[in-house]
Order: sequence, then structure tokens, then C-alpha cells
Amino acid sequence: MADLSHFIFTGRLTQDAAVRTLAYGKKVLSANVAINTGYGEYKKVMFVKVQMWGERGDKIVEYLKKGTAISCDGIPERNEYDTREGKHYVEFLVNTNEINFMGSKPQTQQSQDDTPTEYPEDIPF
Repeated sequence: MADLSHFIFTGRLTQDAAVRTLAYGKKVLSANVAINTGYGEYKKVMFVKVQMWGERGDKIVEYLKKGTAISCDGIPERNEYDTREGKHYVEFLVNTNEINFMGSKPQTQQSQDDTPTEYPEDIPF
């Protein structure tokens, strides 16, 4: 059996996920996730690009909105590339087969505004 790295993490989406169809017909879901590490003065944020290949991503993309908390596991990759302007970038990428939703659905601004800030004095409890 070959050695294989496996990366399991939780985080929040930094933008809405998107599905692309490649030239040969294969679909891929792409999402960017912010992962908090450390605490106090040592707190850092790591950004990870997540890809899910095939039809599964097409079925869940509508639920993967900015700010959604997810847990994910998959095979990590490290990509390096240079831009035309000469900048060197290193990208951390995870190819996943599973994305789990954590917590409840994020509230919209309107539903938060409907919550009363003061309660009447005659509430029977």
C-alpha cells in the first residue's frame, strides 16, 4: 500500500463556490476556505483552495456561499507558479471527495432585523 497524505480541516468559505466544466466535459467545484490556526498573539489564517471533481460538486454548489462553515478532508497538493509580472506564488490545494456543512445556516440581514431588541413587560415567564 502506498503512503498517502490526508488533510482534514474546518473553516469558512471566503467567497461563493463555483463549478466549471472543462473542455473534455469533466466538472470541478472550486472553493476557497479560510482556516484559523493558533490563538492570541499567535493566531494566523491559512487559505486553502478546495476542489471536488465530478457531479457531486454540481449538486452542492448552491449551498456553498461566502461565510458558510464546512469541514473537509482530502489529498493535499502544493502548487508553485510565476505570473507574467514575475511574482512567485505558492498555493495549497486539497482535492476532496467530501464536504460537510457545520452549524446552522447563516442568517440573512433581514432575518436579524426582525428580531425584537426589547420584549414587552407582560410576558408570562
